[in-house]
Amino acid sequence: MTDVKKKSSSLGWKDNSLKVCPRCGSTDILTNTLTGFITQPIYVCNRCGYQNSIFPEVDVDTLKNKSAQEKDDTSDYLEDE
Repeated sequence: MTDVKKKSSSLGWKDNSLKVCPRCGSTDILTNTLTGFITQPIYVCNRCGYQNSIFPEVDVDTLKNKSAQEKDDTSDYLEDE
């Protein structure tokens, strides 16, 4: 099993990544498959309704750091008022 993990990481596949909507940035993504094996799945954003077979993947740690930074930026804005 560790060989599979090493091989997948060398190919760029991430274990802890999330799909992110390119339109609104939401991580609330639904996979809609018609046949499952023959065609690629279609991903649907539950927030804005965007549909595509390709959604970008973001590392979970990067996403957490970004959300923490946005919270800090918002608190700075509120303090300025």
